[in-house]
Amino acid sequence: MQKMKIVGITGAIGCGKTTLANMIRKLGYEVFDADKEVGQLYENKEFLNVIKNNFPLAFDNGIFDKKKLRKIVFSNQKELLKLETLIEPFLQKLFQDKIKEVSHGEGIFFVDAVLLFEKGWHKYCDKVICVKVDLETQKQRVMKRDKISEKEFFDIYYLQMNSEKKCALADEIIDTGCSLEELEEKAKNVVRNL
Repeated sequence: MQKMKIVGITGAIGCGKTTLANMIRKLGYEVFDADKEVGQLYENKEFLNVIKNNFPLAFDNGIFDKKKLRKIVFSNQKELLKLETLIEPFLQKLFQDKIKEVSHGEGIFFVDAVLLFEKGWHKYCDKVICVKVDLETQKQRVMKRDKISEKEFFDIYYLQMNSEKKCALADEIIDTGCSLEELEEKAKNVVRNL
């Protein structure tokens, strides 16, 4: 029996990682979405208590305000690192549980994580796909999607490992600066060759 192959999908903010992951999902594969899992942590009482103790200004009359937290962490690298440190044990447990669950199966399981290399998750992967796009397209996508200013984009951009470094560490590179139809073809080809 062939063991489950684990494939990481990563890339800098706005490079099309989620779009590619969704296309792979449509092809019938399961994808662990780290961003989605983090988003769901904010509905976890235990996690919110940890956030409240460390970022009281992200709460308004006891109610959590994600925009306030974003403003705090993306304007101060120390605060961002603190938040990542708080998220890490919760996310790591979810990830480890999922890897254990799928490791007994066969086929291909995908992990969609912007911080795949930074968190060392690539060591669980048999292959890593990195998405990239030119900086202007990346900036426009993020500003439109997140309704943020150019300055806010660059605040985030400079805190992350850049595309060149990520691509240098990856096994496959997909440029997403193309039509959705072309990207779907690229997704099918990559999956076919895994």
